Amino acid sequence: MTILVRAAALQGYAELARACGVDPLRAMQRVRLSQFNLKDVDSLIPYVAFINLLEQTAQKSGCADFGLRLAQAQGIGVLGQLAVLFQHASNAGEALTLASRYIFVHSPAVQLEVRPVVNHSGLVDIVFSLAIPNLPRRVQILELSLGLIINGIRAVGQGAVQPRLVVFPHERQGPLRSYTQTMGCDCAFDGPCAAVRMDAAALTQPLPAHNPQLRAFAQQYLDHHFGDPAQHFGDRIRNMVRRFLSSGMGNQRDIASALSIHTRTLQRRLAAEGLCFEDMVDAIRKEQLEDLLKNTRHPPMMQMAMMLGYSDQPNLYRSCRRWYQCTPSALRKRLLDATDSMP
Repeated sequence: MTILVRAAALQGYAELARACGVDPLRAMQRVRLSQFNLKDVDSLIPYVAFINLLEQTAQKSGCADFGLRLAQAQGIGVLGQLAVLFQHASNAGEALTLASRYIFVHSPAVQLEVRPVVNHSGLVDIVFSLAIPNLPRRVQILELSLGLIINGIRAVGQGAVQPRLVVFPHERQGPLRSYTQTMGCDCAFDGPCAAVRMDAAALTQPLPAHNPQLRAFAQQYLDHHFGDPAQHFGDRIRNMVRRFLSSGMGNQRDIASALSIHTRTLQRRLAAEGLCFEDMVDAIRKEQLEDLLKNTRHPPMMQMAMMLGYSDQPNLYRSCRRWYQCTPSALRKRLLDATDSMP
């Protein structure tokens, strides 16, 4: 199974890479990422490809602290609706609980855990880890991620919550000044894990931006789009297919793997609701094709085919003829004419 992350993780990458003397598009091509991922922040990209992109860019540019610099360029906004949820929690403890529950929306590989610090009852560590099997040692993604946790603490706490220490599980890569400027606190290296340390009492401190209505709205949005346990199974699968299609991973095997179930279990549960996986994918592609063609600045046909999960452009043409008995270009004209004729 390919582990994915939202393309929002690329925010600020192109500008920083250029500033460091690296052509961002060529660097992305080397790890098989597309320039279109820079624009569609809600598309999904292979996480390992992104991790390798950071490592290769750091090596090629000579910027050993590239991950830290990218963390400085990014804000909590890279998390999208997750940021709204965290910012409006009642306290830091609730924000971290919500982060642990919903961080899979950004990537199912990310794991956050709050641990008491041994022999220091007044301190806790926010421990970051990646559930990616056989991942070689990669320091840039760890430094970027710890920097983003710090950004989150700043955004959520607005000065009311302060980190005490950032622990890196590797040796220092760049100038110490780069670490302290990014993290805003002391840093320790060659530690047992990647973690941000803070006072345990800070977890119960009220957050200045707490808004129960906005928090509830954000949580309802995430539950609706990414998996409320009470949601019908078919609705969950539709939402997952919509997210996975553009990454070329909208097939049964990938969806079943993301849910940690067998493909036959997926088929059986859909059948219990009178649904067929292939028909669902077909209907979603048809719906998305219309939406794309109605846009006056729709992407080129080859990119459109990729966004709909097709391996090539002819497959898109065949589906369009099957649905509408015409080519995508003719369908676009038909849709625009229908829009113009509306009162």
